[in-house]
Amino acid sequence: MNHLLRWRDENHMLPLLLISSVVMLLAIAAGALWSRGVPVTQFIAPHSLRSAYDRVQVGRTLQGQLAGLGFDSERLQARSVSGLGVQEYFMPRTSREFDLLDPAVRSCFDTPDRCRVLIFPLAASVQTGGMMSANAAPAEPGRIVFLLRKGRVAFKEMHGV
Repeated sequence: MNHLLRWRDENHMLPLLLISSVVMLLAIAAGALWSRGVPVTQFIAPHSLRSAYDRVQVGRTLQGQLAGLGFDSERLQARSVSGLGVQEYFMPRTSREFDLLDPAVRSCFDTPDRCRVLIFPLAASVQTGGMMSANAAPAEPGRIVFLLRKGRVAFKEMHGV
């Protein structure tokens, strides 16, 4: 016991170490409790948006009208890709597949700065809440893709339905 008291007297940083340890444990506990309240990622059901997808008219529907049709990119957590990401998303493996691409998609290879893609997930994710599941890779068996050129829908497609 005498050795411990002498060690404590020689180490003046011990109280600071104990206080910082308690603060870290409290921060970890608060983070774990807070992560339980994080809302689960919302995904859209394929059957509910089929009619909305059919109402989107290529060449006529504006980007701002998508939310009114049910494609709210913030609420549904759509992924937005622009510039060279558009080319990467649609890049075919062969030149023959490139020739078969929709003309609106091919035009984005010439002017990538004018194109943008919105990708809406269709199926439920692996994420169910909690800290570990938030880092799990989401299952994405289906998606709706809109290619926007100069603010209008230039191309649309639905995968996995």
